[in-house]
Amino acid sequence: MNWFRPLSIKKKLTLFFLVFFCIPFLIIGVIWYNKTTQTIENSAVYYNAQWIRQLNKRLDEYFARIKLDTQTLPGDPRIQQFVKYDPSDAYSLYLLKSEISQEIYPKIAYGNNEFAGFYMYSVKGAVLGDQIANRLGVDIRDSVEPDESFKVIGIQKVGGVPVVMVQRSIFDNITFGFAGAMIYAFSLDRLLDMDDGRKPGEDDHIAIIDTANHQFLYHSDFAKWGEEVPGIWREQMQETSGYFIDRTAEEHKIIVYETSKATGMTLLSEVPMNQLVGTLPNLRMITAIVGLIILALAFITFNKILLEVKRLVEVIHLSRIEHKDMELKQREARLQALQSQINPHFLYNSLEIINSYAIEAKVRPISQMTVMLAGMFRYSASDPRHPVPLREEIHHIRNYLRIQQERYEQLRFDIAVEEKDLDQVQLFRMILQPIIENVIIHAYENHGLHPGEVLIAGQAEDSCFKLQVIDKGRGMDPGTMAKFNKAFASEDVESAGKTIRQIGLWNVHSRLRLAFGPPYGLHILHSGEEGTCFEVRLPYRPADEINTWS
Repeated sequence: MNWFRPLSIKKKLTLFFLVFFCIPFLIIGVIWYNKTTQTIENSAVYYNAQWIRQLNKRLDEYFARIKLDTQTLPGDPRIQQFVKYDPSDAYSLYLLKSEISQEIYPKIAYGNNEFAGFYMYSVKGAVLGDQIANRLGVDIRDSVEPDESFKVIGIQKVGGVPVVMVQRSIFDNITFGFAGAMIYAFSLDRLLDMDDGRKPGEDDHIAIIDTANHQFLYHSDFAKWGEEVPGIWREQMQETSGYFIDRTAEEHKIIVYETSKATGMTLLSEVPMNQLVGTLPNLRMITAIVGLIILALAFITFNKILLEVKRLVEVIHLSRIEHKDMELKQREARLQALQSQINPHFLYNSLEIINSYAIEAKVRPISQMTVMLAGMFRYSASDPRHPVPLREEIHHIRNYLRIQQERYEQLRFDIAVEEKDLDQVQLFRMILQPIIENVIIHAYENHGLHPGEVLIAGQAEDSCFKLQVIDKGRGMDPGTMAKFNKAFASEDVESAGKTIRQIGLWNVHSRLRLAFGPPYGLHILHSGEEGTCFEVRLPYRPADEINTWS
């Protein structure tokens, strides 16, 4: 230790660096050379596993988007008319095909760069589509599953280009039986073209396997299309994802695979081992040169490293302070959440006491209002994101209007909704109350009128249920009504909401539109001196589909 004392700290650290780094560096260099192959193999497996996972995720997301985008097409009136047409009425069928081609076909192709074609047929024999069916050379209908509303049929080759075929079944909206199918074709090359430029080369392949039949649906080597997957591969691919090394051939290959839960198909990549280790000698030389450069520059960069370490220590210290501050905020948030749970219970208990006093005093109106008000609080305090049957919302609004009648003696209301529809229509909580409040304030009070008649009526039409709120007050001018309806019809919900001042109405519309999509939401049927009619469009499902509604 005495030998080190005359030296400065910088020289001590430099000597320490040379002795304890250079010697280990030489030893590690020898070990590195023996372990490099294994490391490269692991890196290749990891990289290809990530790549395959990205491709699978991209395919799953794409099929999910296609499923969502095409969900409403089978119910389109023109599509329903097409599957009901008798093919012998050639002229009428020709006109309908032209209308579908001009109005529906562009909607399918718009925004889908991978879209390659479209084909549709009915069980009655009507056919519509481009030349894809003829170019395949096989009858697509043989692969259609009538019981499947949406299915990935498989992969075919059209004009030398691989395309993936997707089925969307058409069910008759009257008989609910299978009436035909719509087949979409999408270019697989574009779907597999990742943004990072990773593409299979001459010796590096990607393949898609039909897991059930153990066949290659797709292979970057077109000669292997339709071939059976090697038995040794099937034995190794027992899990949903993983990798193995195929050593059966002269050229060893790393096989990385993953099975999609959405499509049931297995995506895999083949990477030859010699392609990975072919540059190993050059890599070893580069590593040696880099090591010498590091040693030569170590003394020069050492001071900078010390400064960086000091900066990192300060950053860590600040991060610890921020972490402590975040913990305090989280504790405060938990306390507020606990208080928000206590307050409703206090309110309910208080209302129960008031109700008890009212019953003892035999003041029935106060007892009734207390019970209705407690029910309204419980209803409004529940999860607003969870859909409820129309029956619960109607019960809530009936209590609300009865309480309002205690304030407005001339207020009269009527609810005309069929009993069978109350459980077949679902919506979110607190949808009707903002509309009724808008009626009382803007249709009556702002015009100096006493709140009078309010009618709530519902009617089911195919897959849409129209719930109308009608008043006899003063309506809005045509310009204001047109402004509202334009905003309600806009597909850009966020931008359209900036033009509406009635926050309550817009919150109702945006909740329905964002949850269910067009055409659901609000619409003003008419408004004037004789009154206003708001229409709430809601999803409607027949009784036999309620259990599958989501």
